[in-house]
Amino acid sequence: MKCRDYIFQLTSGQLEDAGTATQIAAWQHRMVCFRCRAFTRNDQALQGLLKGYSEHIQAPQHPAAKPADK
Repeated sequence: MKCRDYIFQLTSGQLEDAGTATQIAAWQHRMVCFRCRAFTRNDQALQGLLKGYSEHIQAPQHPAAKPADK
């Protein structure tokens, strides 16, 4: 598997739905290629940040507290 193929399948989500042979080939490539290992780590970190941001956006917003009248 070439880097270009691995990156495309990873970022498009095809790697998750791929067959066993393709997943093994991707795993082997990732073990050999330090650039694709780094890309995978960065992609996972980015997905985590985006998930957290998405949850933050979708959380209900509480109205600002009004100051107490004296």
